[in-house]
Amino acid sequence: MKTYGTEPGTPTTDPLRVGISEFAVSDGNETMKSYGLGSCLAIALWDPGAGIGGLAHVMLPSGDERDDSDRKPGKFADTAIRTMLRQIVEMGGDYTAVEAKIAGGSDMFEFDSFEEGVGKRNVEAAREELDKLGVPLVAEDVGGDRGRTVEFDAGSGALSIKTPDGNGPPTEL
Repeated sequence: MKTYGTEPGTPTTDPLRVGISEFAVSDGNETMKSYGLGSCLAIALWDPGAGIGGLAHVMLPSGDERDDSDRKPGKFADTAIRTMLRQIVEMGGDYTAVEAKIAGGSDMFEFDSFEEGVGKRNVEAAREELDKLGVPLVAEDVGGDRGRTVEFDAGSGALSIKTPDGNGPPTEL
């Protein structure tokens, strides 16, 4: 998506916003951004040879038990991974070349009534689905008790992570 800055004729490229329960796949001409990841998990899939990548902002671990998961596959770690992988292949990517990076999955709040936080369950579900599909997880920045904002460059596969404190440069995966 091209927009124009303050000076006429100066093109700028704004990142494509990937909101909660959404995902996007691009042929490498797009930078995607997800804001405010707490217990949510960003999952980036990328085929380095084809330069095709996708980013999902998942909210919950598993959609397999849900009847409505096909309406919002980006909401669940397992269905988001499968759907993005399928779209990458449909766009010309090589299934065996795709690699993954994940970020987020924090446990922002403590609840005594729950055994395990949703952030941790999101991370575990993503790892399990990637392993099941044979997609290597090459980098991660997960857990803890801080939020994150991520930016994914579908052309280079770079995943940049910022935290709310704003101290220091973004982490690059």
